[in-house]
Amino acid sequence: MSKRFIDIWGWPIVLALLTTLGLLAALLGTGIWHWLSWLSMAFPLLIIWYYWRRSSIRK
Repeated sequence: MSKRFIDIWGWPIVLALLTTLGLLAALLGTGIWHWLSWLSMAFPLLIIWYYWRRSSIRK
C-alpha cells in the first residue's frame, strides 16, 4: 500500500505554514496582522484539541 507524499505530509505542512505565518505576523505587523496572527496560531491548537478529545472519547 503506497501513499503519495502529499497524502501523508499534506496537513502537517499546512499546519507548519499557518504557524509560521502567525509568528511572522505577530512579530512584523500591527493592527489587523495581530488578528491574523491569533487566528493562524489558534487553528493548529483547535486541531490538536479536536483529535485529543476524539481519542479520549473512544477509550
